[in-house]
Parts: sequence; structure tokens; C-alpha cells
Amino acid sequence: NFNKYSSDFLKKINLKYIVLCEDLSVSGINTAGVPNHKMKTLIIDIQFNKNHFERTMHHEVFHIIKDGYKNYFDESIWQNYNNPEFNYAECSTCSSDRLNLSLLEETKGFLTEYSMSTPSEDMAEIFSFLITDKKNIENKALKDPVLKKKISYIKKTLLKIDQEFKF
Repeated sequence: NFNKYSSDFLKKINLKYIVLCEDLSVSGINTAGVPNHKMKTLIIDIQFNKNHFERTMHHEVFHIIKDGYKNYFDESIWQNYNNPEFNYAECSTCSSDRLNLSLLEETKGFLTEYSMSTPSEDMAEIFSFLITDKKNIENKALKDPVLKKKISYIKKTLLKIDQEFKF
């Protein structure tokens, strides 16, 4: 899965180490991964969720990207794509009703329940699906103008980081 990224891209996003482990948790909460941009390290729980393992790796890579290029990913622009009545939670673990990682049938701007937790998680979910299930997600975006804008934003922003990047 990590072969999908060129070595030049991994250098640009400052990712040097990938640690695979089991039973990863932060503050007592099980987690799929922990990105640490300063330490150039991504920690991935290989037992977290077998159904979503491949996608969660790319989700966590996105957090490394975003942490390294904070000025590129403007959450206020992102939030303006959503329906004005929608509000993200205070944090990704603050809403126990938004933890499901399965692809939603009716997207309404969001691919998973978890993508409704915070702007950063929403971006990471879209990125991970673009890497692992691009055709399906782009087809969903044909019927969802919010999702279409979000996908375009992610693609354009990644090209600012690496003009050679391909989904």
C-alpha cells in the first residue's frame, strides 16, 4: 500500500518511519493510527479493523500530510462546503455516534459517519477513499455537489505539494 507513494512524496510530507503494532490506544481509546509529523513517524494498528485496514493506513498518511502543510488545508474553506446547518463535533472522539468507517449509501457531503466528526477527519476520509476506491467515490460525487467540491479541493491541494501526485 505504501508503494502508492513515491519516495520523493514521502520525503516532501516528512514521513520516514512506519511502525506496525497491535492494540494501539491513546488516552484509553482504541485507535487505528497515530501520525507524528515531528518524529517523521506513522504508527498503525494492524489489528484495528480488518474491513478498513487498507483505507485507514491512507487516512493516517493524510494526517501526516496535513500536519506538514497546515497552511494548505484551510478548515474554514472546507466547512463552507457543507450544508450551513451542519456542525462538526469538538473533537474526533467527542461524538460516539460518528465513529462508523463504512461508506454511506447516501453521502450528503460525507463518505462515512466518522467523516462528520471534524474537518480534518473528513478530509482524511476523502483522501483515503480516493487512494483505495477512487472510481466509486467519484461516481458518488456525480450526485453530490458537496462531495464533488471536497474531492476537488483535496486533489488541487495535493498538487500544490507534489505536481506528480496521482490518485
